[in-house]
Amino acid sequence: MDIIFGTTNNRKMEDIQLLINEMDLDIHVLSMKDIKWDRGEIEENGTTIEENSLIKAKAILSFCKDHNIEYPIMTDDSGLFVEALNGEPGIYTVRYADDELAKDSSLPPYQSVLKVFRKLEGKENRDAEFRCCVTTMMPNGKYHQEIGVSKGYIIDEIPKEFVSPYHYCAFALKKPNKIFNTLTNEELSNTFRHKALKKSLNRL
Repeated sequence: MDIIFGTTNNRKMEDIQLLINEMDLDIHVLSMKDIKWDRGEIEENGTTIEENSLIKAKAILSFCKDHNIEYPIMTDDSGLFVEALNGEPGIYTVRYADDELAKDSSLPPYQSVLKVFRKLEGKENRDAEFRCCVTTMMPNGKYHQEIGVSKGYIIDEIPKEFVSPYHYCAFALKKPNKIFNTLTNEELSNTFRHKALKKSLNRL
């Protein structure tokens, strides 16, 4: 079976292919590059990760219909939700400091993470979770969604070094009690995006 995964990110493509291999599924994954997507960046103007994941799936389905492509489509959206910040940054995780960066180009690319630390100053509760929603859209327009969650907390001190994805440097899982960007491949296979993808692939 061929499926389309709504990304141009090589790391995400590698992740889903590894999962498919581990699950021994007869699935071949195509990226948006493979289907020659030429409609630019999809505007994610939803208010939840579920809405944004569905917006991407519908946009790709429209493209596929126009080009006579009839494969199932999988799209994902995720975010970091901090309890003491009323769920911020949430769907704006990557764009959380866009206004600040627009005003001052000298700020570091991980300014969005520094903003989380700044807003948590003086707050005892540092509980947070990463959530991912995967939408599977069939060629007939029917779809289903799966959610994956990793519970954890924002560490107490700003990391000395940041690597992309930057929020992974500041978020630690409760089980195992490790900072996200230090997880092994085996440990990553039980985290939020992998959980949602596994459920979606099983259902597909």
